[in-house]
Amino acid sequence: KKSHTVPTRTRCKVVRASHGQGLRSRAAKSWEIKVRAVTYFISAKSFEDVTKGVDDAANFFRAAIAELRAQDVDLQMARLATNGFEQWAASDPAAALAQLRALDARLAALEVALGGGVSVIASLGQVDSSLVLGLLVQAITSTSRLFASVMMHCSADGLPDFVRAHECAQLVLAINAATRSTGGEVVEGPLAGAPFCFKIAITCGLGAGSPFFPGAYAPPLGEDALRVSPAGSAWRTPAFAFACENSDLLVTAFSRARALADPGASPCARLSPQLGGTVLSAAKRELEKEFGDAVGQLEALGLRLERVCPGVTFAGTDSSVASAARPEDSLVVAFEAVGLGPFGGAGTLALCALVTGVLKQLPFRLVGYCGLMLPQTEDTGLAQLAARGALPISSLLLNSAVCGTGIDTVIVPAGASAEQLAALYCDVASMSARLKKPLSARVWPAAAAPNPLDPVLFSCPFFVDSAALPLDPPVAEGLR
Repeated sequence: KKSHTVPTRTRCKVVRASHGQGLRSRAAKSWEIKVRAVTYFISAKSFEDVTKGVDDAANFFRAAIAELRAQDVDLQMARLATNGFEQWAASDPAAALAQLRALDARLAALEVALGGGVSVIASLGQVDSSLVLGLLVQAITSTSRLFASVMMHCSADGLPDFVRAHECAQLVLAINAATRSTGGEVVEGPLAGAPFCFKIAITCGLGAGSPFFPGAYAPPLGEDALRVSPAGSAWRTPAFAFACENSDLLVTAFSRARALADPGASPCARLSPQLGGTVLSAAKRELEKEFGDAVGQLEALGLRLERVCPGVTFAGTDSSVASAARPEDSLVVAFEAVGLGPFGGAGTLALCALVTGVLKQLPFRLVGYCGLMLPQTEDTGLAQLAARGALPISSLLLNSAVCGTGIDTVIVPAGASAEQLAALYCDVASMSARLKKPLSARVWPAAAAPNPLDPVLFSCPFFVDSAALPLDPPVAEGLR
């Protein structure tokens, strides 16, 4: 048996701030951001390394929760992410599956121990679909808290690996088929009612350290990971990063920019040519202010936790705009407040580029995508557009060229084929390789929506009812 280095045990000093103390005084400006998750990264070479890492993470999460509560901020999720599980799980598939199920149970126990309504989930890292296809299907479908991602490949000249794309498509379809008895939905835990395929993503060009799931993963033990900003700066595990729920900040910034530059304009009224440049400049300034303040607050917290928990590195914050399901916080509301027209029409791409330009230039430690997420079933406005047939997959991918994280939480018809999904993965991988940017695809066939635009209903509160989107355009009868 090969020897390996066991990560240093984490000992965090939990500092409970008294009233009026903490990172900021209660009298100071309130927090501007909602913390969706703190993700703790574990690099391992054995299952024992992982279990020790979970124990260390528990100490860290207690410290993080205490610091956040000192600011009257609730943490939605405590997340763990490892390097690809084929690097640390048993070589025998049955033994490996038993380990993964034991990890799932351990996460449930940690959730109870942390209390306070904080959910606990974990990513099994970025894995090789050709090596663990069958095991990964079993791991995703027989647990409630485990996620994973598979990396798409492109050749040196940017051509997508169609064999890998087809493997990824088979993986998603196998998960969907294996869970038909429950309607394709998780039946217990914090994600009860969510599709099982929600727990798997196909990623392209995404480095280690994103706190957003399912793409989150840690680097192999002893290897560095790189931040988005400061460009090329490195970190190692154990480490942590923040993910936010912040589409409300986008609504605030864009609404205020229009009001300041065009006082008295009616909501969503079209911009005049004379005011267009003024409003866009104001939108950029307001975005820099809103997200600069919010990410700056998380930066201060991260550096504080780095001091309180010796040996644990603050990797950074993924500044991406992530939607909440509340209708008033929809990206559609934000974009249409500027006055360039309906979301999805002319002008949408320009605003997407504006947002991402600001997010990637914030002067803090940044990791992950640092872009604009366009999740069909997690944003009320997007879900409603999709239900009306006004949000084609091609439009989502087009906007990803300048801003987004790819095709996220998108429903396709129940009869979608492996060939159709593989072609979509090839599109995403080609764009990622050509533009040198991280993208992902999280798509699943609806359990009971055989046709495009059939309604799809969810019982999980994190999702918004929508419709299945076609993968291929309709063909007129006379053109067949």
